[in-house]
Amino acid sequence: MAAERHHGAGRRTDQDVEGGVRPVSTSAAEPEVEIPSSTEHRWTHRVAQRWRPIAVVCVLLASAGSAAALYFGAYRAEHAAAAASTTVVEAASEGSVALLSYAPASLDQDFATAKAKLTGDFLTYYSEFADKFVAPAAKQKDIQATASVVRAAAVDVRPDTAEVLVYLNQATTSRDNPEPAQAASAVKVGLTKINGSWLISSFDPI
Repeated sequence: MAAERHHGAGRRTDQDVEGGVRPVSTSAAEPEVEIPSSTEHRWTHRVAQRWRPIAVVCVLLASAGSAAALYFGAYRAEHAAAAASTTVVEAASEGSVALLSYAPASLDQDFATAKAKLTGDFLTYYSEFADKFVAPAAKQKDIQATASVVRAAAVDVRPDTAEVLVYLNQATTSRDNPEPAQAASAVKVGLTKINGSWLISSFDPI
């Protein structure tokens, strides 16, 4: 009887061992590993931290490129406007000097130089006035006039028209008055762009 009890106990022990081995062997054959959510969050955070400086640099480069484009665009426009102002001021100044400068010995050349700087109705007016009044008086009284620009500034500059304010001094001598008579004047000069050249289209003392 004791032997049977011992043998039965032995069987139970084998079953217990067998039953205990099965879950161990199954667990070892098919392990299931899960990444803790906290670890995954840290990994995502690290990736974001590494890429953030690169993203910031890309944004800064894009912003810098846009700013540079705007700057150079504005610079070109401003530079072009400044160049146009300089051109019209020079044309108005040279034309004004030509209009108000002449001498009896060189009237034809002086008038031709002035006419080359004029256009439109003002060219017609000047041609008639110079031939009818200036030339006869200059020859009879030996009148000589020399003009110089004191100051000039562009008032309005557009693609094909412009206005310039010109301040001039004119010295005039004659047979009866050999000492130069000085006269100062201010003139609003209108210009029109013809075939790429700025020509005087109006000349109004103010």
